[in-house]
Amino acid sequence: MIKLASAGTPPLLVGATLASPVSVAQSVFWETTDQLWYVCQPDGTPEDMDRVTVTRLSVDGAIVDKMYIGRSGHGTGLCVERTAAGVHLWTGAVPNGGWATALARIPYVPNGTADASEASVVRTPRTGVYRVSASIDPTRHQLVVRWQSNNVASPTAVGGIDAYDLGAAATGTFQRVRSVAFEASGKTLQGFTSLGDYVYHLYGDQGVDNFLVTCTDWATGTVLQSQRVGAFPGIEYREPEGICVYDGTLAFGIAGRVSGVRQLNVARFPYPGTNPWVEIPYDSAAYTPNSANYVPQYRIAGDQVHLHFSMSKADGTAWGQGEVLFTLPQRVRPNRTQRLLGVVSGGAVNGDTMAVRFEVAADGKVTIWDERSLVGWVGADAGFWVC
Repeated sequence: MIKLASAGTPPLLVGATLASPVSVAQSVFWETTDQLWYVCQPDGTPEDMDRVTVTRLSVDGAIVDKMYIGRSGHGTGLCVERTAAGVHLWTGAVPNGGWATALARIPYVPNGTADASEASVVRTPRTGVYRVSASIDPTRHQLVVRWQSNNVASPTAVGGIDAYDLGAAATGTFQRVRSVAFEASGKTLQGFTSLGDYVYHLYGDQGVDNFLVTCTDWATGTVLQSQRVGAFPGIEYREPEGICVYDGTLAFGIAGRVSGVRQLNVARFPYPGTNPWVEIPYDSAAYTPNSANYVPQYRIAGDQVHLHFSMSKADGTAWGQGEVLFTLPQRVRPNRTQRLLGVVSGGAVNGDTMAVRFEVAADGKVTIWDERSLVGWVGADAGFWVC
């Protein structure tokens, strides 16, 4: 579980502007493969209160592009599913009084528009519920859905949180794999997410120093931790808005306003001692892992990054000198080249040493260096300092 200490780490975003300068960000999601922030805002026009604007930001907060989604709701839930077919947004759909009663799975189209309540994109995990929102647990590949049984503000709401296999949910098949109920909290909900065995909630009100993150056990529904959040003090119209998984820890948004323009600030909690394993994208047409347990993956443990992988060339050819196997996400890249020792299948070296050298460069590229024209699988279980 994340140790919910005061977020004293350097901020991730400071004063980022969004596609809509007049409406407040409602939810935030970090997409680790492309290293992009996705931020959802209500459209801000009184005649179209159910439309939302999704802004994509670079890792340093620059606007990349945007997308408008009609008949979505208030924008309180936004998450991103990335597959070989592209990027899909999970947003609210079929709004009732401005709040979603279902979900939509929509292909992201840069600078495009979509209708979240079209039958082809609507996904309905439960019927007869209110204020539906979703998140994604990247460590379990699960879609996590929050719903209310009463259509009231969050302090007096009751309902539940359900988890579903993400791939099945994408096709419209919803079979709950875990569930937890919640009672009235007395607090204003500003976002939720799931990471491993725990559910995290962000609470708080605009202009009031009552920001709070709680950790709930999926298995028992017990609140295990509660931490006040003091990040970004003193900004105008300060309000907590959105929480998501950020490379093994939690990131949360704090909205503000400068000279009438709404802005977004993002901070994260410190990394815990050991984080879950996170898969690393690789070229599946070129490389074949030994099994599902050996796909490239990393985890953060203290001030180290651990790598774990074992795979072969799909076409059976030899490994090239300096061949790039995969690229690490920005969070776990070193600031200078790291040399790692790995292994090669015994049959590939015919009695010679089974050791093989890898390098991890500052740009995240993991390469193999060996002059023997190796054929067979190569792999490593290694760690290096994040320096």
